[in-house]
Amino acid sequence: MVKIGIIGFGYMGHFHFEKVSHFDNAKVVCAFDTDKDKLEDAREKGLDIYSTLEEFLCADIDLVVIATPNQWHEKYALASMKAGKNVMCEKPATMSVAEMENIIKCSEETGKFFTVHQQRRWDPDFRAVCDVVRSGKIGKITTIESRVFGERGVCFGWRADPESGGGMLYDWGVHLIDQILQLYSSEVVTSVYARILSVLTPAVDDFFEITMMLSNGVCAKVSVSTFALQKLPRWFVFGDRGTMKLDDFSGKIGGVARIKGEVKGFDSVVGQKVLGPSRTMAPLQPEHIEQINIPEEADMTLCYWDNLLKAAEGVEQPYVTTTQILRQMKIVEAAFESAKNNVVVNVSI
Repeated sequence: MVKIGIIGFGYMGHFHFEKVSHFDNAKVVCAFDTDKDKLEDAREKGLDIYSTLEEFLCADIDLVVIATPNQWHEKYALASMKAGKNVMCEKPATMSVAEMENIIKCSEETGKFFTVHQQRRWDPDFRAVCDVVRSGKIGKITTIESRVFGERGVCFGWRADPESGGGMLYDWGVHLIDQILQLYSSEVVTSVYARILSVLTPAVDDFFEITMMLSNGVCAKVSVSTFALQKLPRWFVFGDRGTMKLDDFSGKIGGVARIKGEVKGFDSVVGQKVLGPSRTMAPLQPEHIEQINIPEEADMTLCYWDNLLKAAEGVEQPYVTTTQILRQMKIVEAAFESAKNNVVVNVSI
């Protein structure tokens, strides 16, 4: 039985409490929070509660889950590993590369693992993109666009507080960057250019666009806005033989199409007199296009937690490694630098 303690029994603390309930080999046994109401909530759910970190870390637990605002991640991770506990932390892992390097050093010294809740590696939309890109069905990839747009124009709670590590780059950006780095794990990011804006939330970023150039020539663009009242697709992927579009997180709505055989674009307009306003932009005839089914992805909702618990038991290594997270945080820092100075930042990440 993997015994788990949660630091921060708010929204995400409850999320992880619920996830653990799906497993017979794990149990959340205690919680630590500085908020008395949240501790009382934890008590009502049958957990032992602690109002100090020191008491919490003396409890009989194997795995600490950190679900606090971002500025506390490093402190609680270091203290937990030094107390002999493995750690799973909410994203972003830290607020800087330097903090992440401190965590890696502590993990190496204590022999305790540190991993991060990057569960969107198992989202069906992302896995469908991976399947199509890696299959070569739409040819050599030139550009990938990944975006998440909301409508409310707000950053909820502490996410609107810069001291807490608020803003959309720390919140959603780390997920979208992580997905690109996983899709192209063997490639190097060679440059980063970013626009980071505060449109309706003055204190933190509520809009960003980041362009990453990869060593294989692929241009990866990730963007987030909390205020967009018209929609663009969740994913848009350009290949030299076809195109993929996914409209939302379901991974089921959209389409994949490629040109048939060795057909060239103008083959379908030879001899035609009416082509619309432009020969260059005239549509292909339907017989020259092949529609491909979007891959059907199995439900992998609990895959992250299954691996995490096996790692806590010592039978597997965490899927989300500190090396991967350090790479991700380096991209985040390069994006902030790029936006601040309005320059392309050349990197080798």
